[in-house]
Amino acid sequence: MARATSNDKHLLVIGLKNLGRKVSVTGDGINDIEALNASDVGLGMGSGCSAVKAASDLILTNDDFEACLKAIMWGRNIYHNVSRFLQF
Repeated sequence: MARATSNDKHLLVIGLKNLGRKVSVTGDGINDIEALNASDVGLGMGSGCSAVKAASDLILTNDDFEACLKAIMWGRNIYHNVSRFLQF
């Protein structure tokens, strides 16, 4: 959501979570902190301010959105591999 206020972002995250959705938020500025804290997974950009890095669950050192997708892919692979091992 581009050009939205911090309150709009926060309300959108809360609304989606109330519908039972899993929510991930990326942010790099002070205006993203409330949405990052309310989300299930907060992705902070490495070039962002220190407050965003503190509020994030995962900090992306590379400010490329493709890095988010790769991080999710690797996380799912690790989860599935650990699950398979524990079932064995």
